[in-house]
Amino acid sequence: MRLEIVSDFDGTIVNIDAVEYLLARFADGDWRKYDDQYERGEISLEECLRQQYRMIKEPRQGLLNAVDGATTFREGFDELIAFCKQKGITFTIVSAGLDFVIAHLLRRKNMENRIVVSAPKTKLTSRGIFLDFSGLPERGASNFKSSLVRSIQARTTRVAYIGDGLSDYEAIRHANVRFVIKGSRLAERCREDGVKCREITNLKEVTRNVLRRER
Repeated sequence: MRLEIVSDFDGTIVNIDAVEYLLARFADGDWRKYDDQYERGEISLEECLRQQYRMIKEPRQGLLNAVDGATTFREGFDELIAFCKQKGITFTIVSAGLDFVIAHLLRRKNMENRIVVSAPKTKLTSRGIFLDFSGLPERGASNFKSSLVRSIQARTTRVAYIGDGLSDYEAIRHANVRFVIKGSRLAERCREDGVKCREITNLKEVTRNVLRRER
């Protein structure tokens, strides 16, 4: 059975959660209350993001300048992408982050056209950032991340998932192979619930583990 790799972006491929960083700097209002509501199960991930992103009214270039000075890629990312290309393994980024920020950061590595990105579309306005979730997988799952995992598995394909945040929990719970960033909230939640995952600090560990499985 084929294997595809699906990975979160903020805090997983890059060192910080760029959305939280930008919200902390530019949000007009208490954006954290929506995180709390999401974690208590009172609102969906999609609704949480809609409410939070509307609080950001900074122009696009200001947002890009801010993340440029704060963001680095996790060790082993280049090697993992090269490995996937060599082995013919599809690598997909699934993110609740800002699509234009992800594209900008991937452009720094000349990878913006080499990696599939599944994320809501954004529209910047003077009233905040608005999201469009159309075009993302819908399979009755709790959010679009877990929907993507299930849609891939429906093609009789195994999924290896990499994540760090609570929005990744349902996706990683349904994945066939699970990697979580050590020390993350996702790692803690998985330990609490008995979801067996490999805790990693860099993406070289993913390459080594998948290589062993593919032999």
